[in-house]
Amino acid sequence: MARRLKTRPHQLRPQITRPARQMDPRLQRAVAQYEARHTRVRTASTAPDEVAVIAKIDDLAEWQNLRGVRHIATIGAQDTADGSWIVTARVQLREIRAVRERPFVKALKAAQRVRKQLTATVPGIRADAQSLPANAGADGGAGVLLGVIDFGCAIGHESFRHPDGRTRLELLWDQNARVAAEEGAFGYGRLIGAEAIDAALATDTPERTLRYVFDNREPAHGTHVLDIAGGSGRAAGVAPRASLAFVELGLTDVPDSGLKSVGATFGDSVLVLEAAKMLFDAAGNRPCVVNLSLGMNGGPHDGSTLVEQGFDRLLLERPERAVVIAAANSYADGIHAAGTVPAGQSATLAWEVGRADRSENELEVWYPGAHALAAEIVAPDGRSLGVLAPGETLRVTADRSVVLYAVHRARDSGNGDNVINVWQSDRCPGGGWTVRLHGQPDRDTPYHAWIERDDAGQSSFGAPHDNSHTLGTFSCGQLSIVVASYSERSPAKRISWFSSSGPTRDGRCKPELSAPGHAVRAADSKTASGRTRMDGTSMAAPAVAGGIALVFAAARRKGKRLTIEQLRRLLIETARPMSPPGRPKGKSRSTRGWDPRYGFGRIDIAAAIRRLDSP
Repeated sequence: MARRLKTRPHQLRPQITRPARQMDPRLQRAVAQYEARHTRVRTASTAPDEVAVIAKIDDLAEWQNLRGVRHIATIGAQDTADGSWIVTARVQLREIRAVRERPFVKALKAAQRVRKQLTATVPGIRADAQSLPANAGADGGAGVLLGVIDFGCAIGHESFRHPDGRTRLELLWDQNARVAAEEGAFGYGRLIGAEAIDAALATDTPERTLRYVFDNREPAHGTHVLDIAGGSGRAAGVAPRASLAFVELGLTDVPDSGLKSVGATFGDSVLVLEAAKMLFDAAGNRPCVVNLSLGMNGGPHDGSTLVEQGFDRLLLERPERAVVIAAANSYADGIHAAGTVPAGQSATLAWEVGRADRSENELEVWYPGAHALAAEIVAPDGRSLGVLAPGETLRVTADRSVVLYAVHRARDSGNGDNVINVWQSDRCPGGGWTVRLHGQPDRDTPYHAWIERDDAGQSSFGAPHDNSHTLGTFSCGQLSIVVASYSERSPAKRISWFSSSGPTRDGRCKPELSAPGHAVRAADSKTASGRTRMDGTSMAAPAVAGGIALVFAAARRKGKRLTIEQLRRLLIETARPMSPPGRPKGKSRSTRGWDPRYGFGRIDIAAAIRRLDSP
């Protein structure tokens, strides 16, 4: 396919509007694309005229009866404090505005994209037989369901098979499969049980026999992650006797390339939340750990996204549940900026986009809802495309195509803050863009800004970079356990150069823990028994997920059913302190200390299991 030509700055045609009702910026963009008759691609979970959403509502019956709404799942129980429910649904784009206007719809958010976060691990987290206390009861995580939501599971690999060749996978949910609705969870995709997997394993091409297709041109990310957490091959993972479940994450329902097509390597946050609910439901009365080595850069970074609130509600529904999330790999990418706009003055964000960049780019700025900045968008040639007050939208076209879309939303429904979102299509000119923030005359205004992850051509803020607050989009929840990466093979156990930094925007201590994520060898999906090396917090998170499976198993054998709050406290209090770069040897912080990159320290499964015997 021929590449589309870049638009030249002088061809840009800006128009500022003030929509009658402020909506989630991603939904505004989706509706604008629909009204411009941009083509949307049908996915397994959506029709071409639908969008996947997460909502917070206070009348479940009324919600389920709304025209144009296909209710999919209720996430957790009703909140007793505000009476709200969190739900997922598919909504017809022509009905989005009417749905958002209903008084019982407190928040309505479009799906957000997610991508994968790219022998020493088990002893490194002290989960090996030599480190665990005698009669620990961990038993390799037996009796615990270990679920991974990711991309690509090589079901025939020895790591996921019993010695007699049978599968260790209880179920595989392929969210992309287009089959009869009754074959999938929540009416889409396909749920594949152990019996069908075993039958497929008797053939030479098990994935093809199951009609389960994933991108295997490179070793699959999900195969590597699942092996670290619970593989049982010749080099076993952390919890080799846990029951396994895998969700092949569905393709995103939000257009991301050229403002009109679905990107095949992106997953969808709505489908992630539905996957987590399915895994916890499948566990029944058993302990369950869900691993997410997925993420992006954007979002409020304060735990207020509906996905993070949904995780929290699922975790509070019953004890013996955990969600483990990779911290992200964005520390050195120059994707965060922060500062204060002085009263009566301006602050400038320099946004560097490669001139040869052929991908979409996205930036967002968050600041307190009690303030009112004005956001000016300046093209690389110095031309101002417009100044947006809260509540206004900027649409920039060239040759009748939307090449830039900016929304300045007042008082986001998730946290009450204001947010400025700017999207550039792949046709937008590259170079030095500027977002200029104009302050109020009577007060200073603090802000944080992030540039969205883009593996095809990462844009960045101008130097010098502020690499704090670089955790992933969904790595800031209240109850999830977020994991940084260090190198187990380095003498000082140094933090990985890519491992993202906390804290959250509201000042909470995340990440909580560190685990080996540097040069980790685990299952290679392109082989039946081979292994390959990968780097990333993606590799650190499943080490912790597998470790939690061991802790849950040991606790249950001692008659204890740990709540998520008890589990978090146990792992934090038994973590081993680490020495941040530049800190003299012997001067490390105490176990109770927290570092924005290391968290509270290296996870220590043996110490956590010993602590279970304490009153």
